[in-house]
Amino acid sequence: MFKSLQEKSKLFDHPEDEAIHLALASVLYHIISADNSESFKELEKFSLILQQEFDLDEKQIEHLHQIVKASTSDMSTDLETINHYLKDNPMIRMKFMDKLNQLIGVDGALNVELDIFNEVLHVIFPDIKRV
Repeated sequence: MFKSLQEKSKLFDHPEDEAIHLALASVLYHIISADNSESFKELEKFSLILQQEFDLDEKQIEHLHQIVKASTSDMSTDLETINHYLKDNPMIRMKFMDKLNQLIGVDGALNVELDIFNEVLHVIFPDIKRV
C-alpha cells in the first residue's frame, strides 16, 4: 500500500489531479467492462482518450487502468468527482461525453453501455430532460 501511495505521488503532481483523472478513467472503464470483457480495441481507445484528451503518459494510464480494473465501486462517487471538477466548464463536459460516445462505438453499442452513457449524461448535464 505504501509503495502505491509513493508511486501515485510520482505520477501526478497534485492529489487533485489524480482524483479527477481516476474518476474520468473509472467512468470510461465502466463502459469497457459493461459487457464483462475488455477488447484490445476498447483498451486502445481508453489509452488514446487519456493520452490525447487528458495529456497523460503511458505510466499514468497504466496506473489508472490497474486501479479502475481492480475497483468494485459504483460510478456515483466518480460522477460526483467529475461533476465537482468540471461543473464550471461545459465544453470539457461535452468533450468528455463525446469521448464516452466514441468508446461505446468501438465494439458496437450495447444497451448496458448506452444505459451508462445516459446515467453519466444526466449527472453531468442535469438540466437535460429524460425522455
